[in-house]
Amino acid sequence: MSFFKKLFGSSDSNKDEEVVVEQNSSNKTQNNKNSIGRKPSFGRYTDMNKTKNQLEYWDKSIQLFKEKKYLDSFKAFIKYCGDEIENNYKLIDNGNEITFEFTQGSKVIKGKANNEKITAEASVVLMEKPSVPVMRKLMNINFALTYSHFSLKDNVVYLKFSSHSIDASPNKLYAAIKELATKADQQDDLLVSEFSAVNEINTDHIIKLSEQTIDVKYKFLTKWINETLTKIKGYDPIKDNGGISFLLLSLSYKIDYLLIPQGQLMDKLERIAHLFFAKTNESNQEKNNKIITEFEKIIASPKEKITEGFYNVKSTFALAKPANHKQLMDFIYGEINKAKWYTDNGFHDVTKSIYEYAVSFSFFNYGIIYSDAQLLDVYMTILNQDYYNDMGIERNYIDNNVLNQKNIKKDINLIVKNAKADFPFFNINVNNLKFTSVIDFGNSLFKEMDILDYRKQ
Repeated sequence: MSFFKKLFGSSDSNKDEEVVVEQNSSNKTQNNKNSIGRKPSFGRYTDMNKTKNQLEYWDKSIQLFKEKKYLDSFKAFIKYCGDEIENNYKLIDNGNEITFEFTQGSKVIKGKANNEKITAEASVVLMEKPSVPVMRKLMNINFALTYSHFSLKDNVVYLKFSSHSIDASPNKLYAAIKELATKADQQDDLLVSEFSAVNEINTDHIIKLSEQTIDVKYKFLTKWINETLTKIKGYDPIKDNGGISFLLLSLSYKIDYLLIPQGQLMDKLERIAHLFFAKTNESNQEKNNKIITEFEKIIASPKEKITEGFYNVKSTFALAKPANHKQLMDFIYGEINKAKWYTDNGFHDVTKSIYEYAVSFSFFNYGIIYSDAQLLDVYMTILNQDYYNDMGIERNYIDNNVLNQKNIKKDINLIVKNAKADFPFFNINVNNLKFTSVIDFGNSLFKEMDILDYRKQ
């Protein structure tokens, strides 16, 4: 056994067989791009909105585990995690053993289970020749992992989890599989970008975008960055540092929500967020300068390097933590209350950026109830109708710089109608909405959202 295999171990899972799998996808629907669906138009995957069936599978998984029916508990657990609309999992029942798959971004997690043991793994990268820097990096990451660990087999780096069935309660299993899935999805792109000794592996399942869609995303990425950097040049970097921060934060989170970048571009956006929110002794002005430099690096990158991160994926586990309705509204109001001074003093670009930041940051940082997400997506459409139009989502919320009351009210009423199936007291009085300006509309929409009734009975 090589030195590296002694350090990390080797993957001992048998090769997975090619099989035809029965999936619960009969209820999967494809929404028309111009319609209001259960999911908002853009943004990252959230597992906040579990269906009644999924929640019942969770309860069933816990009860079966207590009864020591471990294999049956695992079956129910997999059905809890699987999203029928996302079509992100496979489960094969072989009698005394099951095999399963979960899709998480650019990685597929494959596993097996019986009444004695459960294992899961994801192939992360291909490393044809042993590399000390790569292995050192993996060792450092290993120390931060709780349930999973890297292993090496046949020149492939795996992230792997295993447990005796008696120790694999649903709560532990969820934490373990989520850690494995999200870390594998995160690390493959980062390792490939950092080390020439490794290459991508098993990414055939990612969903390629058309050249037209990629061009639209690249066009708006460069447009938004250039426009924001130009606006910032008109502000005093010391006196107006707060307003500049909002312009930069709005830009960052808008890119994440609307363009949904993967890989290195996603990592750069996360770095920008860390630069601003990290607890350091740096002033706002110093943080702003660093963030501006990061955006200048993005805009200076070759187009082909940037667009490598424009593809679609399916996911099973969300990165954002679930948030209830009150948490969401408390955050939004906490942010938009900061806009009053900028509005009163004529900094209208900053005011708009604060409202956009409040909404786009919510999508990034919170797992949001689907009806809240739909309503916030309406507002994002109003703020960025040109992008929605170019992406084929023509809702026509603005005509000749005037808010189109008819179309906006129609879509909000449809959101209310769909939400009532789960929340019978859910209602928005569209006659209370203000259409005199984008900011007035935002204020009136948030006011109506703040009093939404999410009781189920």
